[in-house]
Amino acid sequence: MSFSRGTVAAILLAGASSVLAAEPELGVSVARSFDAHETDILRLTYRSPLAPHDGARWWPQQLQLGASIWRVPDLGGITRRFDLNITPVWRSESAFGAAAKGYVEAGLGVYLLSHTINNDNDRLPSSLEFGSHLGVGLQLDPRLSVGLAVQHISNAGIKQPNGGINLYMLTASYRL
Repeated sequence: MSFSRGTVAAILLAGASSVLAAEPELGVSVARSFDAHETDILRLTYRSPLAPHDGARWWPQQLQLGASIWRVPDLGGITRRFDLNITPVWRSESAFGAAAKGYVEAGLGVYLLSHTINNDNDRLPSSLEFGSHLGVGLQLDPRLSVGLAVQHISNAGIKQPNGGINLYMLTASYRL
């Protein structure tokens, strides 16, 4: 199955139009590869709550739109990559007494990379990739939260070799 970059961009834009009317949350994440400590990612995100879908618990609570810059080793040295991504996020929040609130979340999204990645540690041989993450965090005040997450990005077997990449992330978000 093959998708053109234009098709994926149209999907990302269609998802963006569905979240622009909701309450925004802006975020920043820094990530590093488990396997190659020369691989770093800086991601800016926009999240919006999603309206419940007939009370269904399986419906995600947020939709995240993101743009990232990557520092990735390559045969020619350290190179830059960029991505656009869209991720439905399932999030559960819980209070820890009167002063603190925490969350657990999971997401599964689509990523469109500017260039493929192929080096000794990481292989992302197609521009269309899929990302999943699990995270936990703490709400520091009603607007500011910080968290930690692990993420796996790969192409789900669309093109071989499909080694994927595993990342750990530090996140911060601010509700507007």
